[in-house]
Amino acid sequence: MEERLIDLGVVNDQDDRLEAGPPPAVPGRRQWPFVMVLALLATFTGGSGAGSSVEDLGVLAEHTVGFVADRGMLYALREDPAVTAYDWGTGEKRWSRRILPNSGQVYLAADRAYIRHRPCTDATGWSLERLDPADGSQQWYAAGAPVAVLRIDDRPGLLLVDERTGTCPPAVPQRNTPQTPVHLAAIDAETGIVRWQFQMPAGGRLVSPDVPGSDWFAIWYTTGHTEIRAAATGAVLSAAEVPELADGPPQSVRIVGDMLVVVAVGLDGAMITSYGHTPLEFRWRLLFQSAEPVPIAELAYGPVVVACGPMVCVPNWRDIAVIDPRTGVQRWRRQIQMDAVGSGVLVARDREDFMRIRIVDWETGDDRSELTGWGLIPTATGELDDAAGTAATAGATWALVQKPDGKGSQIGRVNLRTGEVEIIGQVSPVPSRCALRGHRLSCLADGDSLRLWRL
Repeated sequence: MEERLIDLGVVNDQDDRLEAGPPPAVPGRRQWPFVMVLALLATFTGGSGAGSSVEDLGVLAEHTVGFVADRGMLYALREDPAVTAYDWGTGEKRWSRRILPNSGQVYLAADRAYIRHRPCTDATGWSLERLDPADGSQQWYAAGAPVAVLRIDDRPGLLLVDERTGTCPPAVPQRNTPQTPVHLAAIDAETGIVRWQFQMPAGGRLVSPDVPGSDWFAIWYTTGHTEIRAAATGAVLSAAEVPELADGPPQSVRIVGDMLVVVAVGLDGAMITSYGHTPLEFRWRLLFQSAEPVPIAELAYGPVVVACGPMVCVPNWRDIAVIDPRTGVQRWRRQIQMDAVGSGVLVARDREDFMRIRIVDWETGDDRSELTGWGLIPTATGELDDAAGTAATAGATWALVQKPDGKGSQIGRVNLRTGEVEIIGQVSPVPSRCALRGHRLSCLADGDSLRLWRL
């Protein structure tokens, strides 16, 4: 199978969308004016070559425990100071911020940086602090823990959950204790302005979207009554009685695309039931049987059902099943592991060979191409990130891949719309986690060093 290579062309200052000022001095390794240019003539097996260059801009930080990245900054995470921000374009250190041990953590959502404070540290419950990109100071503060990124009037918003009757220190509730009242609120991700808020009705169970950018969420009750609510207002859009929820607690209730999906495990398998959300009405039902032997966790909690590109996926212990969201018919099933999803293709790995990437067509389940010796690079983004430029998750347009070669790696990216592969260049040492923004690549490499390259 032929593997296509796209020439990225020559990168110059006019092409780079990130402003590049004078390079700062970096202690511990070498000074920034020393720039090493790595030339690469990259070819895949059976493909044609194209020239590409990568400039190693040096080490930003050492002795890090990790890093995350948003649209404007790289954040090196350490024990003390807990976080240091670096400019994407220049690598210049902008600011550092201390966080008391076990009190909170840097948190990314909607491509913005926050500090999520744990209960009984900054407040009785969870709380969220927006960091000023300029100096790391507090821009605003909100009560509650973020659980989803919503779309509110074409702007990103955060759905917050807060238990306002909590106690310190936190107490483990006794058996059959009445459910603690839950306060819901939606705030603007940039300004922190509260768009709506209310206390969830007694007995209600929240269903928040896993994929950022949804314009709805759901609340269901053990009676089977279920409400679809608008992300913009919190108001009820549609409601109905869902019998699968009245028969007893299901294994899971999830938002998958435009559907509310209920998974209930029985003796003969897992029953997956789909409801359209506006109006809330039955769409299809599928009895899913996992490949033997079935793990105990899957028997107890049921299979995971997720939105993936244009399809619905059931990734399980041994394989992945792909379901047509319109009909509930299984389109195909293969023994591969899902790594990154896009509108056009799935990037997956063999179960037995993690350094063999398969670019799979959604409609047929067939390989469009195969990259032997290549593996996916984890991306340094937050769990609620909108995937605009750094994530290989739902909504992303590409996935970063690498082919280790001695002390370095060949870096490429897979276009998740077309399945085409672009070679970025050769970097050293071998990275373990990366982020890409414009013509800048940053990776955690050499154990605990945060490095930056110009493409």
